Amino acid sequence: MKAFQASLPVKLDFEVGAIRRMGEKVAPYGNKVLLMVDPFLQGSELVAQVLGSFAERGISAVEFYDIVPNPRHTTIDRAVALVRDSGCQVVVAIGGGSAIDSAKAVAFVAVHGGSCWDYTERLGEPVTRPQARGLPLLVVPTTSGTGTEATPFAVINNPGLGLKCAIVNPHIYPDVALIDPQILVSKPPRLTALTAVDTFCHALEAYISIHATPWVEMVALEAIRLFAANALRCVEQGDDLEARARMAFASTLGGMAIAGAGVTVSHALGQPLGAMTDAPHGGTVAASTAQVIRWTLPVAAGKFARVAEILDPSTHTLPEGQRASRLPEIVSAHFARLGVRDTFGSYGLKPEQVDEFAQVVWTSFNQDLACHPKPIRDQQEVAEIVRQCL
Repeated sequence: MKAFQASLPVKLDFEVGAIRRMGEKVAPYGNKVLLMVDPFLQGSELVAQVLGSFAERGISAVEFYDIVPNPRHTTIDRAVALVRDSGCQVVVAIGGGSAIDSAKAVAFVAVHGGSCWDYTERLGEPVTRPQARGLPLLVVPTTSGTGTEATPFAVINNPGLGLKCAIVNPHIYPDVALIDPQILVSKPPRLTALTAVDTFCHALEAYISIHATPWVEMVALEAIRLFAANALRCVEQGDDLEARARMAFASTLGGMAIAGAGVTVSHALGQPLGAMTDAPHGGTVAASTAQVIRWTLPVAAGKFARVAEILDPSTHTLPEGQRASRLPEIVSAHFARLGVRDTFGSYGLKPEQVDEFAQVVWTSFNQDLACHPKPIRDQQEVAEIVRQCL
């Protein structure tokens, strides 16, 4: 068996109604909180419950709602200044990946100084990599997709440079993640579908990564099974609490998987597309996944065959090579049933932009490309894959 290490330094509190105990969870860390919340939740019953829970424990909160999809480095730096000026001791995030990634960066930079962009991984650029934790951080995911509550990553967008890069540091994990499936039942079908696709892509990419371990493979396959059994149910029957709970678990497992093995080509393409167009992350990775699988074959055929059988059990009688070759169409069909038919062209990428786009991928996301089981030779090959995704 391949040697491996596994670590999950975040406490996962998975329970229907867990949000009502937020004050109890925060109290050991301090009595003044920067509360970072997705703006559409401002004035909601959910936020009221959290603030009430804080008040019961004598905790005061500075509320921060300036969060957008593909979180900006400038916004994060403003939140860091607010933490310092107001004397907050704890950071709490309620929201999707943008809110939680922002909070992870804020808690980290508030202690270690500088600008959050200094901490992002960029090929050939100096990077600040502290070897100690930031402020205490507690997070409440409100979508089932990013799995960021279980990763050492915080993805940040720099529109001025046209780049979307990540802080990658083992000290950036949240301290506590409250995963409350009840919060998820109100999420609309399109958001539910895109975040479910992101969960699947995390699991698939970690599973085929050259850094996959027996631990990662086990976690990733379970996330894929949960996606196959529950994603469509969540889209069509959003109030199905059991299906929502299982997808929430799949999302966390997907995060655990990429924490151990990283992501591969689909994320390397999707991240800069999101930076360029502000497209939703789940859509950008969905737009390339089937094409990337097709390009990768026959490399990783055994793993692709296993995923094909999970998504379409009727393929189990086929030889391994045939099952693997069917996976691109099986994936596309699953995404289509969820209502996800996105392409790079649908997000506005034009043929004349492909070469420039490929250069950004090659220079800024080389770390992700390097995790893929089929090596990419050069920037030209990146461009060819992108053209297939238009």
